[in-house]
Amino acid sequence: MKRVELLAPAKDLYTAKVAIEAGANAVYLGGKSFGARFFATNLENEDLKEAVLFAHTRGAKVYVTVNTIVYQSEWNQLIEYLDYLSKIDVDAIIVQDLGVLYYVRSKYPHMEVHASTQMNIYNERGLEILNHLGVKRVVLARETSLEMIKKLKNQEIELEVFVHGALCFCASGNCLMSYAIGNRSGNRGKCAQPCRKTYTLYENQTKISANAALMSMKDLCTIQEIDKLIEAGITSFKIEGRMKSAEYVYTTVKAYKKAIDAYYDKIPMMHIDDEVLKMKMVFNRQFTKGYLLNEKNSLFTNIDHVNHQGIVIGKIIRCDSKKIEIKLSSALTKQDALRINTPSGIGFYVQKMFVDGVERTNARANEIVKIPIGVKNALGKEVLKTKSADLSVEVKKFMLKEQIKIPLYGKFYLKIGQQAKLIVTDNKNTVEVVTDSVLNHYSNHPQNDIFYINSLNKLGDTPFYFANISIDTDQKAFISLKELNHLRKKAIHDLIEKRNSKGVAQYHPFIVEQNKYFKFAPTFEAIVHTEEQYQICKKYGIQIIYTDYPSSMMTVSRFLLKNQRNHMIHNVGHIEKNNVASPYFNIVNKQAIECIKNLGISKIYLSYELDLTQIKLLDLNKVEANIGIPIYGKMDMMVFKHCMIAKAKGYIKKSCQQCWNNMYDLEDEYHNKFRLFPNPTDDCTLRLINDKSIDLINQIDLFKKEGINLYLLTFTTENCDETEKILKRLKLKRDS
Repeated sequence: MKRVELLAPAKDLYTAKVAIEAGANAVYLGGKSFGARFFATNLENEDLKEAVLFAHTRGAKVYVTVNTIVYQSEWNQLIEYLDYLSKIDVDAIIVQDLGVLYYVRSKYPHMEVHASTQMNIYNERGLEILNHLGVKRVVLARETSLEMIKKLKNQEIELEVFVHGALCFCASGNCLMSYAIGNRSGNRGKCAQPCRKTYTLYENQTKISANAALMSMKDLCTIQEIDKLIEAGITSFKIEGRMKSAEYVYTTVKAYKKAIDAYYDKIPMMHIDDEVLKMKMVFNRQFTKGYLLNEKNSLFTNIDHVNHQGIVIGKIIRCDSKKIEIKLSSALTKQDALRINTPSGIGFYVQKMFVDGVERTNARANEIVKIPIGVKNALGKEVLKTKSADLSVEVKKFMLKEQIKIPLYGKFYLKIGQQAKLIVTDNKNTVEVVTDSVLNHYSNHPQNDIFYINSLNKLGDTPFYFANISIDTDQKAFISLKELNHLRKKAIHDLIEKRNSKGVAQYHPFIVEQNKYFKFAPTFEAIVHTEEQYQICKKYGIQIIYTDYPSSMMTVSRFLLKNQRNHMIHNVGHIEKNNVASPYFNIVNKQAIECIKNLGISKIYLSYELDLTQIKLLDLNKVEANIGIPIYGKMDMMVFKHCMIAKAKGYIKKSCQQCWNNMYDLEDEYHNKFRLFPNPTDDCTLRLINDKSIDLINQIDLFKKEGINLYLLTFTTENCDETEKILKRLKLKRDS
């Protein structure tokens, strides 16, 4: 069995180095453009190059995120970036956009491509399509269960799975909420995290929940089930956290590496609870086993707190306007960050503390510590440690010394009348270096083997050491110390270059059928939610109608859609010939259109995120495909598997069927109400609908000029009068 890869996040160069030294087999990180963590520090180009050199020298890999959707206006910038990534030999790029994937596989055939979790792949068909497109690895959707992964492992594609860290509430790549309410696109790396805001849930206009963070997911932690994950056939264990601290990366990598080592060494992992506690210290919103390990529905979210919870270190036993006194349950150090667990969450760094009237730099469990900070009305409140000063010092000390030790094996030849020669190998790469000239000078004081071994072993701050060096000398030839040092440095330099040379990857040929479609006259289509909407659409001559309620008509269900022809689909895993790609496919550029058209999609709706300016750049009048846009309706802002309705009603599990018999709305802090719809093919999947409709009916002529010939109306909460009013407007526009 091939050993599982441990993959760590890095927000910057330093954190990448920490991850590798701590034991990660690979790191994933982003440059300054096209990464799904726009607000992370990210790396400049030169830092990316240094990260690759550092990693390859130590036998680790670097995967670079190019995982946003990319507008046509950005394409030249993208090409420059891809050229650079190819030049510095990154091990793979991680992509979401089908257009980026299509372009990379055709223009950079040597470059390994991983499909981002933003593609939301969770079934065999998705893997089959991506394998056909030349993807080496898929980062599975976070909603994928271990049981499903076991069924997928025999596919000809590597599987990467998140095992630790933050979870999105919405299915990845399907969240438009940040874009819809604040024009900050999650698909463009600018998510404003509306899922961490507070909401109130209503049933039939009656409040059934407190105002709370109903969509705030706990953090994933699977370290206690590591054996099951390895045996499921997963290629890579991924830790989330490209915006997290070096201390977080250091702690989580060391913990998971310890667990993985224990499995392969066939020994029980000792003190696993201590490792979990350490990981809670660096970041947690409470932990969950997630969809991966079939967590109970009631245990997915932490509706009371959206921020880092740290660990409890004691309770306040006295407080006033000048000081607090804490009875400690665990150790405290000066410069630790604390937060008093009140509704407002009072946070501070420990600048001074006293035990029995004596100022101290640390205090032990069961001691009473006095801190000169004024807090009222906090008696009996828990105190949380959210940052450890000792851990910060530990990481800095850890990085002062090279942690990775790579054994080398050398042979040194020194004979009169020949060039001195040094051969070095790491058992995979071998280099041979010689002096510039032959040795003609006799040594008056021949050195013994120990001298040469000691001199060659001076490898400085590299991760190498000589496990063995054989010396072959005639005890006559003389070599200066300067020449010997030069020989050693040249050998190590050449070895590092060899370790950083990836070679040419071997992929199956990139051959995709070139499909052409007759472009028909402008056509109007509709999605309806009720029978009444359906009948009104028929009355006004809408030719093709999709439905998302249970019936024999076509469906736009967002999960587990059966692969039937001529259905509207939302996901790579649903692709079959002549299906229709919905706006949720995130198609925003020419290359994505070409890709999906050549996969057999007959009609393509562009993303909600494109405006007229971007559409003009697509030059659609020259495209042999039927291209559409949504012109009216309330978009799906989210689709998700967690049932907040069941949790609000106190049910441990889902399948309560309440959503079929009642109407549910989610109200935000500004009193906007968003309707919740159940999914017809999976009762426990919900869709969150925007409260505002897009309306481009009056601009149809402008889009026609740009080559758009499909127009989609979506009816969700509209009653009969509202539906008819919209369709009357459309009829007037069409007849004018």
